[in-house]
Amino acid sequence: MKNGRPYSCLLIEYLDDLFICIPFRSHVRHPYAYHFKNSARSKRSQSGLDYTKSILIKNNAYLDSVAPAIVDQDEYKETMVNLPLIVGEVFDYISDYKDDLNAGRKLHPKEWQRRYGRSTLPYFESFLRDAAAQR
Repeated sequence: MKNGRPYSCLLIEYLDDLFICIPFRSHVRHPYAYHFKNSARSKRSQSGLDYTKSILIKNNAYLDSVAPAIVDQDEYKETMVNLPLIVGEVFDYISDYKDDLNAGRKLHPKEWQRRYGRSTLPYFESFLRDAAAQR
């Protein structure tokens, strides 16, 4: 939390014991995100769901299902309408990282830096290696 402000995110089940938490962000200026198109906030500030700042959660104790989420209602509706697209995009984003991590397909260093240079995924490499072993 920043100054008492909660962070809202879209929670997606990735594997049986692993969840992806994609944050709703006010300013997203790169292509590795779902950019909202129809909300008042998106017209002011390029809001979106930022795949680069996603976190992976393995321990359910970190999930709070009691506290109400505070999400712009227009963005919530747009998320629900586009949920299959969003899930596919974030799975692809993580899968490409995992393939590079496990030498399945190496990205060019400049492409890796563009996609993952500011990503949170390196913090979760042990989860991604475990996920690769499960598949």
